[in-house]
Amino acid sequence: MPTVMHILLTIACALLAGALLDGLHVPGGMMVGAVIGACALNVGTGLAVMPECSKTAAQIIAGAFIGSGICREDIRQMKAIVKPALILLPGLLMVNILIGLSIHWVAKIDLLTALLASTPGGLTDISIMASDMGADASVVLVLQFVRLIMGIGLFPIVIRLTAGRGNDVPDVKAKKKEKMQTADVLLTLFVASACGLMGRALPVPAGTISFAVVGCCVLACVTNRAKVPGAFRRWAQLLSGAYLGSSMGAAELLQLTHLGVPALILVGMYTLACFVLGGLLTKTGCFTRAEGMLAATPAGASDMALISADLGVNNVEIIVLQVMRLFAVILLFPSVLSFVAHL
Repeated sequence: MPTVMHILLTIACALLAGALLDGLHVPGGMMVGAVIGACALNVGTGLAVMPECSKTAAQIIAGAFIGSGICREDIRQMKAIVKPALILLPGLLMVNILIGLSIHWVAKIDLLTALLASTPGGLTDISIMASDMGADASVVLVLQFVRLIMGIGLFPIVIRLTAGRGNDVPDVKAKKKEKMQTADVLLTLFVASACGLMGRALPVPAGTISFAVVGCCVLACVTNRAKVPGAFRRWAQLLSGAYLGSSMGAAELLQLTHLGVPALILVGMYTLACFVLGGLLTKTGCFTRAEGMLAATPAGASDMALISADLGVNNVEIIVLQVMRLFAVILLFPSVLSFVAHL
């Protein structure tokens, strides 16, 4: 049972490293730094610990942040998401299979394990699936962690360097300048919490953030009272990063040394896929270059929601695409990957 002192120590280390990188203007610096700080504490002392509820809280805040920024006009424009989804989802499935086959051939890891280890889904969900499907769950967990850290640590920097900052949506920027009433903020967080916890209790992929987004979106469209201060996003980044970092200890880092080649294949091929799929989304007129690359980033929906604003991207379609990816990965990819593995 984690003690309060251990939790506070973990948060302090995560906050110190996160504030340092955030102050250096690293994209997603608070989250990346929080991961590093909590992980360093865990490796050095074994004392890093964060309760499961911290991850849930981060997802609820991320959902509130997204949902409160959606207006009725955004809802009417959602049909535009069909075209990029038809490009992104099959593209990611092909990339998943290519990476899995490459890891299988080069590192001599069994094919099902290699395919699941390179699946662009949730770390916990895919690891649990791997155990149920007969794959090596420990290998899947470590490589999934590499993919996740790559998504929140490497890709935002690559996007900033190659595509620059996106263009903030004027409506969103104007909304942030509105004076927020405390009652509105509390109401928004209450709705996000109630809906997010409902989604968490249901067997729905990405249920927490999905339901929180929908709840706050309805609140915004019906009452125009959905308000979340921008500073809350930093706290959500801190909680999410501390939770991830505390789950990575010396044993996982030691195993990572034996999985160096598969990890390099994973990072290299997903980086290439980010450029290729992002370029396709840009050339077909779906998004700007920064938005296209962000949509093709294989990280979590809540992580992308928390980091996208750091890159000047406030397009809600990106987050909806990320949530759709999680649904597809959980509901469709396992069956396809199992079929490929048993060919």
